Amino acid sequence: MQPAIFDMVFPRPTPAERMTAIADAGFSAFQLDFAAAGLDSMPLSIPERTIADLREGASAAGLEIAAIGGTWNMIHPDPTLRAEGMASLRAIAAACHPLGSTIVTLSTGTRDAANMWRRRPDNDSPGAWSDLLRAMKEALAIAEEHDIILAFEPEPANVAK
Repeated sequence: MQPAIFDMVFPRPTPAERMTAIADAGFSAFQLDFAAAGLDSMPLSIPERTIADLREGASAAGLEIAAIGGTWNMIHPDPTLRAEGMASLRAIAAACHPLGSTIVTLSTGTRDAANMWRRRPDNDSPGAWSDLLRAMKEALAIAEEHDIILAFEPEPANVAK
């Protein structure tokens, strides 16, 4: 097993400086959040130049991009926001292999519209579970299409803990 760290733990002005700090801390791998590259954490598109810069920066620092963050509220009460999250997952999945990674991390979400890490009683509703199953079916199809692995970050307040 190889320990890795979330890149947002090392806030730096540029991705290269962030990756150097990760390597200097003794890590050889990290989880990428696209916010570290100046994009949204869940971007709807990822420029090829950004992918190339991130891949080159990781290589120069001697790092592996072990996983990529793909966390959005999979059961948000607003179906439009759920659909945007899925579109972002598709963009992230397409960037995985060019970045040298095969893992995208997910959280299952909550019915709380303002904070996806806040517990809501209606997380336990049949509707929340149905929405999660529909989202997972679509996410799994994306994962299969792009030959990637989906890994869940456990969150005590989410619909699936």
